Amino acid sequence: MTYTISRVAAMLLLGVTVFGMAPGMANAQAKPALVRNVDEGALQPFQINLFPYSTSSNTKAVYYQVPAGQRLVIEYYSGQAQDLSGGAAGMTLSTTVGGNTVSYIVYVNKNDTNAVNQTTRIYADPGTFVQAFAFNSGATCGATLSLSGYLVNIP
Repeated sequence: MTYTISRVAAMLLLGVTVFGMAPGMANAQAKPALVRNVDEGALQPFQINLFPYSTSSNTKAVYYQVPAGQRLVIEYYSGQAQDLSGGAAGMTLSTTVGGNTVSYIVYVNKNDTNAVNQTTRIYADPGTFVQAFAFNSGATCGATLSLSGYLVNIP
């Protein structure tokens, strides 16, 4: 009889231990994991206006140099190309990543001054140039290109 009572007591103790801890363990596992973007603190807001404009040529480029040790991420642009002499006008945005330079057609118009804007994701490597280039079919050109995004430190 003593053997049976001690055996039942051990089983009860084991049951309380297992089932008593199980709800706490289940609650710990049900809590959502905290997630944090480790890059967020390193993001530095960026915005600039580039104005390729010429009263003596039908092409004009202006540049912004990305700071050394930082990568530029362009997330939004707005622009307007205008041929001041009455022809068709256009504009491109060029950046360099990994030694490859790519020109993006930002805007081409047909004798009007309508503006364009776009969310995007365009990158530029440290020390490279972002180029805003305006062109037209007339004798002069003018444009504005506004860029917004962030700079990230490159280790």
